[in-house]
Amino acid sequence: MQKLVIQTQYRENYAAHNEDFVPGVSEDHWKFKGGTTYVVPNFKDYVNVLKVVKDLEKLICFSNPASEEFILTWSIVPHAEKVCEEWESPVQISIESFSGKTTALRVIDNRKDGWMRKEILEQTESWTMMNESERKDYRTTFLMEDGDIVEGQAGLREWIGSRDDIVLPEVS
Repeated sequence: MQKLVIQTQYRENYAAHNEDFVPGVSEDHWKFKGGTTYVVPNFKDYVNVLKVVKDLEKLICFSNPASEEFILTWSIVPHAEKVCEEWESPVQISIESFSGKTTALRVIDNRKDGWMRKEILEQTESWTMMNESERKDYRTTFLMEDGDIVEGQAGLREWIGSRDDIVLPEVS
């Protein structure tokens, strides 16, 4: 069993944040900011791999005067091969063979060295991938330390607000 792995590069144009910035006229100041690992598990379409990568490129990549993301590399590797650092959360891609609908799933583990609140163990995101990295039917859930599964940011605020043992910071 093998998987298709796509590595991207994301970068921002810091000059685009200036009030007097004019695309194509002002001098750009691009800064590399990391990227994303995309994985198509159980990949078997070796004959059409270039077409699959090109089709996914339309969904993953975008470019505008302020930021862009583009494919650095892609490869087909054994299913068990490590494809990113343990602190990264790859995006799993599913391509429906009949409809061509492409969905994405990412599970972010917050247990070790997490950047979210400590009460959140995991965040799961899912969406339908659209052209230029747009998302349709985006959904996020949070697995909380007490085992609760909370829907969306509003549900997360409600969960945190309902807890007597959590002290929220004062807002001035």
